Amino acid sequence: MGRGKGTSAGPSVRVLVIEDHALLGQVLVASMEQAGITARLASGPTIDAILDAAIEFEPHLVLLDLDLGEVGDGRQLIAPLRDRDFEIVLVTGSRDTVQIAEGLEAGACGVMRKEEPFERLRDAILAVIAGQNGRFDAERQDLLAELYHHRAERAHRLAPFDRLTAREQEVLTALSAGMSAAAIAEDSFVSLSTVRSQIRAVLTKLGVASQLAAVALAKESQWL
Repeated sequence: MGRGKGTSAGPSVRVLVIEDHALLGQVLVASMEQAGITARLASGPTIDAILDAAIEFEPHLVLLDLDLGEVGDGRQLIAPLRDRDFEIVLVTGSRDTVQIAEGLEAGACGVMRKEEPFERLRDAILAVIAGQNGRFDAERQDLLAELYHHRAERAHRLAPFDRLTAREQEVLTALSAGMSAAAIAEDSFVSLSTVRSQIRAVLTKLGVASQLAAVALAKESQWL
């Protein structure tokens, strides 16, 4: 993001940038300071440290990167930040629309991409602080609709596996790891006939004819 020109934001506007890449975060902070926005960078080293920095700074708005590297998943910060009534805009380079939508669902009001010009981010910051979040509504609705569709498809895909008992799931996992029925029996301290019966139950519930087909379906359906 490039540097922006001056604005009438005023020194009372405070924005916290949560970004694990220090150089990028510092550039963003400097750009906002140049635009008349008081900004601070929080980059870790832990989630708790970032929360402490936010509580101390009391920002009007938090710009949150979703991927905080070794610090962790930025989405885990959304709920505690929203509990403090801090507005959140996701600023991300991610193309994972499910991840972004989950961040919006958790309480972020909108998303901006890191490659967008700083001027657009500055305008979004001022709009959010003024309570004008409508600029994000259309994309937010589209992303959430995509998330709900993704979840419905996943639930349909995994429905056959939900019919498996806990023990049958263990057996299928073992088969997927390359274990034979005899090895599973020995590892579980049960008879071979018991394991074979459990394998037959797995095949029946998944609607497949062989152990190889069951394992292939588990991988294809992303059950594993």
